Amino acid sequence: MNSNAIEKVLIQGDLSQLSESERIAYYSRVCESLGLNPLTQPFAYIRLQGKLKLYALREATEQLRRLHSVSVQIVSRELLDDIYVVTARATLPDNRCDESILSVFLGQVLQGEARANLLMKAESKAKRRVTLSLCGLAVLDELEVESIPSATRQQVPELAPATPSVWRTWRSPTDALGWGATILPDLSPAELQKLFDSVPAVNGKKAPAFVHKVLSMAVEF
Repeated sequence: MNSNAIEKVLIQGDLSQLSESERIAYYSRVCESLGLNPLTQPFAYIRLQGKLKLYALREATEQLRRLHSVSVQIVSRELLDDIYVVTARATLPDNRCDESILSVFLGQVLQGEARANLLMKAESKAKRRVTLSLCGLAVLDELEVESIPSATRQQVPELAPATPSVWRTWRSPTDALGWGATILPDLSPAELQKLFDSVPAVNGKKAPAFVHKVLSMAVEF
């Protein structure tokens, strides 16, 4: 990754200068730094004002709440003329908290199910926004992205080429470590074991997450 690309990512937040493999590595590193499972695709890409950025999906906020034991509640709902104002509060176990106020214009025409859906979406948006804020993640949420006309969503590339069926033939962690040694020959057996132990299980299985982790590291190397 050249210095100009690094500057655009770190300073300007623009991922468009990265190759697909570099983007995969960056995506994985962001998830790893936050404790999120990249296989669930907690983020997606958005092109906004000429820059390619990450934005948070529902999976990201749900994992953050579970990971940090975040409690979220709606503390107030107000209808001011045609404007619905909702306040969500998020609290951590140490009693640190944050609040997010969201307002949405309902209009006179919007009635029935459409009106109810807009009210529910406003509450969901407030909850997700305050979760991201309390966890220190300054990115847009997917519900916010929907309200930006100039934003263009882009598909997240496969996190690893041809990943996942290799693990189906494994019978024990020894098979996984042996495969890992062929992909990352520079790692010692102890380092591979530590890597295997560190990956989270997905649907009760560690092997798919291990495959993804090893292949993403191979891309970085």
